Amino acid sequence: MNKTVLTVAAMAVLVGGSASYAKSVSKDAQPVEKEFVSESANSRMDKSVQKFVEAQKKNNQQRSVSVTSDLLGRRGGAVKGKAALNYKVNDADVQKMKVIIRDVKVDEAPLAAVSGRYEYRPVADQKEFWLNGSKVSEKSYLDQAKKRKQKYDRARKSFKSSRVAYLTASEIEKELASSETKYISEFKKPQPQVKYGQDGSWDYRYIFKKAGVTDYAHNVGIKGQGVGIHYNEGGCVPLQYVDENYFEQLEMPCNEYSTHAIGVARILQTTAPQAKLYALQGTDGPANPSSYDVPILIGSNSWTYGSDLPHYEDTDATMDNYIYENRVVEFIAAGNEGRDAIIPPPARAFNVITVGAVSPADDMFMGYSTSGNPSPGNDKPEVGVYSHFRFPDKPYTAGPGDTYDGTFCCTSGATPFIAGMTADLLSQHQFLWWHPEVVRAILIAGSNPIQNPDYDIDDAPSGFDAGIPHYSNFSWTDSYRWNFWEGENSSWFDSNREITFPEYDITKGKRYRIAISWLTSGEFAVRYQSVAQDIDLSVWQDGVRIARSESPSNPFELVDFVARSSSPLTIKIKRYSNSSSKEKVVLGYAFVSKN
Repeated sequence: MNKTVLTVAAMAVLVGGSASYAKSVSKDAQPVEKEFVSESANSRMDKSVQKFVEAQKKNNQQRSVSVTSDLLGRRGGAVKGKAALNYKVNDADVQKMKVIIRDVKVDEAPLAAVSGRYEYRPVADQKEFWLNGSKVSEKSYLDQAKKRKQKYDRARKSFKSSRVAYLTASEIEKELASSETKYISEFKKPQPQVKYGQDGSWDYRYIFKKAGVTDYAHNVGIKGQGVGIHYNEGGCVPLQYVDENYFEQLEMPCNEYSTHAIGVARILQTTAPQAKLYALQGTDGPANPSSYDVPILIGSNSWTYGSDLPHYEDTDATMDNYIYENRVVEFIAAGNEGRDAIIPPPARAFNVITVGAVSPADDMFMGYSTSGNPSPGNDKPEVGVYSHFRFPDKPYTAGPGDTYDGTFCCTSGATPFIAGMTADLLSQHQFLWWHPEVVRAILIAGSNPIQNPDYDIDDAPSGFDAGIPHYSNFSWTDSYRWNFWEGENSSWFDSNREITFPEYDITKGKRYRIAISWLTSGEFAVRYQSVAQDIDLSVWQDGVRIARSESPSNPFELVDFVARSSSPLTIKIKRYSNSSSKEKVVLGYAFVSKN
């Protein structure tokens, strides 16, 4: 593809347990616009479509075709007794290919400059809210957040879903010529990310207990109330496997019943039993997720597409745009092709949370879990999650060799589990509604170590290691402090390109984890194979920098450190580079104290 790609040479060093990199000094506080590079129509087709179009054009010959009747059905031509009619037919306008068309143009709805902060102290069950720097009541904060979301939704268009069509070579070229943001790929069925015949499974209650769901969510009445989750499968789940009070099949009629859909639905509804589950048979999320009776805040995707190339694709861009425009938290399975395989699309997307599979027995990555980073260099997966569930269910056979026996594994199982855990989290803390950037920061900061971090062999130069989210870490330690900033590109960062603020009530010798996370548009990412904004994080105490994270390719940063004194911390969030003035600021922050 004809793209401008900027490469940053970086060497990782450890500072206070955090990764940092040697970067050239950026002096320009204003956005440095990357030169717009017009991509050819040929570069916006995948290889299969290119081959089809080239073959049809190569054989672009007119054939003489004789017919024995005219368009009115009269045999022998228009006049009885005359010879058969001869027509010229262009082969390039006859042969058709089944394709999927994606328009990655992002909807540029205006975004007001708003910041929010939330502090929660579980022991006292004390919740405190700030809006634009001023402390407000919970009711006032939630009322204004709802009005702000409604205003934003009214200002933007419905999300542009992908479209499946049968097109000739000429029609493909015409479609691409109509817009420089359209991409066309050969239609492929999504691949469920489950491996049958895996040894070992654990009673789901054991896994829930180990992940903190039982003690810190279910036992205190947190069960996903008020939160909608969409999941996408190629078939439907028989209703005996779901609670119909919290379930809706959005697309009817069902193509077929699916044992894979049973496994996904069982994990989702058991982890968040009172969340509303919306079942889809396609791959795109609902166009207007906030419009449902129980708003859709989370997506669970236990499928990916196959790909022979490592780069960021239009599939990833569509998913990134969906999150960027709708503010839904989307989880996608990392895949089951092993550590050396590249994370497949759309799990490569910058805004999604990609989910690896971890054993409940030893907290180690499963040997099949995919972890190879795509060519933009962003670290995947962001989290490792328990899998290999066993439910006391009756078997169900969907077809020959396709039987659900109560067990469900792999990244297909890990993905709905973390989606269900997040539904519990959003049910407990409405501050997080419509803030996927904050949720990702929380899950990254609130993770426990994976016991074989070297399994992920390409985490340099960032030094980032995915962890295992534990419910107590992001909901029941001694205090939580979460922030967001959103607005147009020029908002929030000062003349030094920084957002700076203090954190008080620090304990000497205590360990803390802080993460930031931000969104990027798929339109920019697919054209330049990178995020539009490179944002860094550093922590200072007593005038000394004690931790920093400055990864060149990730849309998140993480620091893990021990406080050197009880003095306040100074948090500095610096926008190192800013490549497009069209990109919004959608930035989240999570502060977690570790017991």
